[in-house]
Amino acid sequence: MHFDLVPPKHGGDLAYWQRVVGAQASTWLDLSSACNREPWPLPSIDPVLWNELPDQAALMIQATRYYGMRPNAIGAGSQHIIESLPALLFGPLQQKKVMVPKVGYQEHAFAWQKWGYDIGYYQKLEELLEQNWQVAVVIQPNNPTGRLSSFEALQAVLDKAQAMKGYLVVDEAFIDPIAEKSFLTVQHAADWPKSLFLMRSVGKFFGLAGARVGFVFCSSRWEIPLKNLIGPWPVATPSLYLVGAAFDDNQWQTAARKSLAQRQAVFVSRVMPKLNTIFDSQDSIVSPLFITWQLESSNYAERVFAMLHSVGVHVRLGDSWIRVALPAMDEMSRLDNALIGLLKSAGGRDLA
Repeated sequence: MHFDLVPPKHGGDLAYWQRVVGAQASTWLDLSSACNREPWPLPSIDPVLWNELPDQAALMIQATRYYGMRPNAIGAGSQHIIESLPALLFGPLQQKKVMVPKVGYQEHAFAWQKWGYDIGYYQKLEELLEQNWQVAVVIQPNNPTGRLSSFEALQAVLDKAQAMKGYLVVDEAFIDPIAEKSFLTVQHAADWPKSLFLMRSVGKFFGLAGARVGFVFCSSRWEIPLKNLIGPWPVATPSLYLVGAAFDDNQWQTAARKSLAQRQAVFVSRVMPKLNTIFDSQDSIVSPLFITWQLESSNYAERVFAMLHSVGVHVRLGDSWIRVALPAMDEMSRLDNALIGLLKSAGGRDLA
């Protein structure tokens, strides 16, 4: 075990920049998180929910309606599931090679590393068909690249996992706006593959990252061991109630998907050309909740990141990439005006 490793850095970490830059950072337009910028509106809740131990039964029923299939376990966000899988599979696996995306949510690799697994990296899903491994992790769509794999490509990897007596872990934290493309839609509870673990989250589409609620779908073979690993009462009673209410709010879900499409159209037509100029790149992928650009170098990405700060815009900086959350509709003009100001500045002219 290697529990003394340095953990990966998370998100845009606006609080860090507020400490470094000062009060002015508190007024920045924060597009560093890819959670929905028009989140599900929180209702008032009965204070008695804070006095009761959590009972997952109601949420399980609501989640089954929402997903079309009963989850096998609930965790404190899909992160809780990510942390539990290496321990769950530690005994069954004699060899321990785990393949993760070269660019992707870093907690996947870190969770397996802590348990002493060997980590390998892939850039394209097809590479998984050419190598030997015991666990493969696919992020669908990938965070931060936005790439989405086809059902056929995922099925090919799952077939290989089954043939090798290995496992495929699919993280669908960002799939809800395009739920018809979820790998869940082509699986059947009655014959769910023993080799497949699929995770869903409410943090992104619903904008409820602070509720800390995630779900896992897997073979019934793993349900009791996984629940034992997760432990009792992983999610607070108010969070269980709020997520259940969000799952039942079909009217908001329909309106939210329509809003995302409308906001994306406005972003692509009005804002994206300016960012293409500032980033000096059109190498980008538009995902329902965020847009990611690949840039020429890490140094250039850091330079542009700093310039965006100069006009009050905070985004997610990676290694030669920048991810921008899809703004709320009422944030679009503010972002557009900030970018116009940057392009008119001396620094902006240098970039252009």
